[in-house]
Amino acid sequence: MEWTEQSPALTMAELLARSGEAPAHSLGHRPGLPTGLRGLDAVMVGLEPGTLTVLASRPGLGRSTLLQNICQWNAGGTLTGRDQERVVVPVLLASAEQSAEQIMVRALVTAGRVARDHVRTGQLVGEDVRRLERARSILEAAPLYVLAPALLADGQLVEHARRLVHEHQVQLVGVDGLDAVGQSFSPGQAARALKALARELAVPIVVTAPLGAVSRRPHWMPALEDLDDEVAFTADTAVLVHREDAYDPTSRPSEADLVIAKARSSRTAIAPDVAFQVHYARFTDIVSA
Repeated sequence: MEWTEQSPALTMAELLARSGEAPAHSLGHRPGLPTGLRGLDAVMVGLEPGTLTVLASRPGLGRSTLLQNICQWNAGGTLTGRDQERVVVPVLLASAEQSAEQIMVRALVTAGRVARDHVRTGQLVGEDVRRLERARSILEAAPLYVLAPALLADGQLVEHARRLVHEHQVQLVGVDGLDAVGQSFSPGQAARALKALARELAVPIVVTAPLGAVSRRPHWMPALEDLDDEVAFTADTAVLVHREDAYDPTSRPSEADLVIAKARSSRTAIAPDVAFQVHYARFTDIVSA
């Protein structure tokens, strides 16, 4: 039987022809989306289309917060000193860890910079109401799509992501919890499914994942070996979220380490000058005096 389907394989001549007349120094460069954190952006080359980035931490250290911060910042759902540098893009945030209402409250707290305890208890003071009204107007204009049903069936996330990319030009997909891919998937299978989806849709996908138990390393510092082996192998980039003050409140209070433990397109390093403001549910730059 004669094979008639065009081969998907390309010669080097064809690949070079696709690059056009681009300068040699820019060949292979695909601009990525920023994270909104100067220290992290300085180490990473951005969230590149077609790649899978894993944000991993031990429980309660802020991986879900960091994911939502990145999604919200790219969708224009926050006020920062870098607004003039930001290009707003449609974003999908899917969660197996939080309800839509919890995501909404965190978004309001982050955008308005209102103490989370004030919102939880309803004891709003002073400027809180004005700040929340401003945050609401910012978020209403943000192209941030939230998918957070009580249970996502196998394949449901993939289909929703495809539809939103095709119909609403979503350019970033955030997934809070590998379980969002489907209850029957192992962590490794879920990571591979997300990696395949990122390549198919040509968008960056960022997903959160847990790390193993506390190690005996100095200051409880995490390492790539604490992440599920298959997830670590599949990821293009792995960022480990760490805060010393979670174990010792007197050690570097309100500072955070974002450890780039794996990077195909950049370098491994610790992102400098990052703070964690738990009351505002956000990671932010440390501004020098």
